[in-house]
Amino acid sequence: MARPRAFDEESVLDNAMNVFWHKGFEGTSVQDLVDETGLNRASMYASFGDKKALFLRVLDHYVQTISAARFAKLVEMTDGRQAICETFRDVMRNGLSEGRNKGCLMVNSGMELAPHDAETAAIARQSFKRTELLFVDALVRAQAQKTIAEGKNIRALARFLAGSVQGLQLMARRAADEETMRDYVEMVLTALD
Repeated sequence: MARPRAFDEESVLDNAMNVFWHKGFEGTSVQDLVDETGLNRASMYASFGDKKALFLRVLDHYVQTISAARFAKLVEMTDGRQAICETFRDVMRNGLSEGRNKGCLMVNSGMELAPHDAETAAIARQSFKRTELLFVDALVRAQAQKTIAEGKNIRALARFLAGSVQGLQLMARRAADEETMRDYVEMVLTALD
C-alpha cells in the first residue's frame, strides 16, 4: 500500500516557482529547490522527477495560477476595451510593486531557454498564443461595442498587445521606473484608437 504524500503539492509548486522565477532555470540548483520546498531530494525526485520535470510542472502551475489571474479581466469584463486597458494597467502596477521586479516567469524562461530547449520554446509559444486569443476575444467585444474602430485588424492588434505585455514585463524585470512604464502603457493603448 502506497503511503500518502506528506506535503501540499501546490505549496511545493509555489515555492519552486519562486526559486525558478528569481534565479532562472540554470541558476537554480537542486539544493535551492530542496531548501525552498522543504522536500528532501528523494521525495522531490519521486514526486516530480528531475529538475527539468519539476520546472515544466512549475511552468504549467504558473499558467494555471499567475497567468490566469493576470489576464482574468480579459475574460471576465464585458467591456472589451476597458478589459484591455485594465489588464495593461494591472500588469504595470504589479511590475512596479516592491519585490516584483522579476518580470514574468514565462517570458524569462522563454528568453533563457527557448533558443536551445524545444520543450520550453513550445510552452512559451503556447502561452503567447493563449494571451493573443484572450486579446482577440476582448477586441471582438470592443469592436461590437464600437469602442474601437470597425476596420481594425483584430488578429494583428491582438498579437501586438500580447507582445506589448511581454515588453512591459521585461521592463518590470529590469526595474524600469513608473514614468517610463506609464508612458509605455499609454502609448500601447493608443493602438486601440
